[in-house]
Amino acid sequence: RRTRTTQKNNLKMNIFNLALSALLASTVSSSDVVHSCNLAEKPEPTGPYQAYSGDTKVAHTHIIFEDITPADEVESILNTLKARNTKASFFIHTDKIDDETKPLLQRMVDEGHTIGSKGQSSNPQVNFLYANNTYIEQQITGADSDFKEAIGFVPSLYAPSFGALDSRGQKILNKNGKTTVMWSAGANGWWFLDNKEPLATAVAGIRYTLPEAGGIILLPTNAEIVDEYLSQVWPYWKFVDFDTCTGSSGKAAKAAKAFGKSSKSESKSKKGGADAKAEKVST
Repeated sequence: RRTRTTQKNNLKMNIFNLALSALLASTVSSSDVVHSCNLAEKPEPTGPYQAYSGDTKVAHTHIIFEDITPADEVESILNTLKARNTKASFFIHTDKIDDETKPLLQRMVDEGHTIGSKGQSSNPQVNFLYANNTYIEQQITGADSDFKEAIGFVPSLYAPSFGALDSRGQKILNKNGKTTVMWSAGANGWWFLDNKEPLATAVAGIRYTLPEAGGIILLPTNAEIVDEYLSQVWPYWKFVDFDTCTGSSGKAAKAAKAFGKSSKSESKSKKGGADAKAEKVST
């Protein structure tokens, strides 16, 4: 009887371990997709209830953009972000990297922003739901080669066009070492621009897509909207960089330093007449 009881207990333990392993495996795979910022800690109110005010900002929010053109518009956005000490992430189609936009990439990293990939093709953009595996792979690896040639490192962050993703596309991104970033708010900005809605309407429409818990908000590449959005009083949210949003360990900062070293080294090599190898890192 004791032997049978022991065997039953061992069987139960094996079943439990298998179930636990499956749970952990599913948890690990889901961590390759970032949908929002981690929930921020907030001190308990001293009284029964604390009404919101400008002093209660705590929910972490991170701003992302999905374009690097027109260059003058992006330049104005960078000026606004710098003036307000706000860090953002820029996800870029590499067919838009040229002599005019490359200096913007340098400035982004110098000022603490994060660079991510959106693939190679901006026209047409590739919807992963309808592309075959080979075409998806080409978009990812082709962009990696373009980034390496243009700025000396390959971003590990990837934002699929249209926010379109299924398990097939995600497996291909995982295989290529990518962390997928999906916006959780603000993707309606293009509609207000296309329909020439008033500025106040556009900003309010984008603002009310973001919950009080915070999140990752996609803003349109429009300097006027970005400036107005950040100039309003936001009682709930604290705008943070990508690493703070996700709890990463300073990857963006490390990339910025490496990119800076790379650019200096290339500058010295031109003066001295020798070629310098750019330091390559993943962000």
